[in-house]
Amino acid sequence: MRILLILCHPQVGSFNHAVAERARETLAAAGHQVLFHDLYQEGFDPVLTAPEFRRGVSFDEQVVAQVKELELCGGLVFVHPEWWGQPPALLKGWVDRVLRPGVAYEPADQELPEREPAPLLGDRAALVLATRDAGARSGLLERVWMEGVFAFCGIRNAACLVLHDLRRLGPAERQEWLAQAERALLGLFPPPQGAAGAVEASSPAR
Repeated sequence: MRILLILCHPQVGSFNHAVAERARETLAAAGHQVLFHDLYQEGFDPVLTAPEFRRGVSFDEQVVAQVKELELCGGLVFVHPEWWGQPPALLKGWVDRVLRPGVAYEPADQELPEREPAPLLGDRAALVLATRDAGARSGLLERVWMEGVFAFCGIRNAACLVLHDLRRLGPAERQEWLAQAERALLGLFPPPQGAAGAVEASSPAR
């Protein structure tokens, strides 16, 4: 299976980078083809401009390439910190520009207001691996992804694993959470029969 792995954290060497690297290694070892993007290192532009909004399609080479990868993949994995109960703005911009109408869902018909948008990603699986410095909250981030993004796109086989109190955790506790993340990855993306894994990286491994 092709799996699109998206990392969004500005600090090279962060724990999020360690999470993304563990995800890459786990998925590749399980026989999956990993399509990896570090949004900060690649300089992804999160701004959905007025011309792009009106056209309903992007001519940005990065967006075009990642839309193509999304169409070819069977799974999505997002790694990011929680800021203000949400993903970083850069990742929100990725969602705006890549999970666009015609790719992630068919928009409602303006002439038939009773017709709802139709999801297009129902055959995918998705996993969010997120960190937060604070303790457990009301599940706002989980709702953003599970209800606001995945359900709208038709992705029912999805999960959101959040590590709380990151700044207070020592090396052993962080390693335990990495092990939990690995189990979550293999639960959603079990090894295919007789496949050899590979990683396609657009930026150096960390």
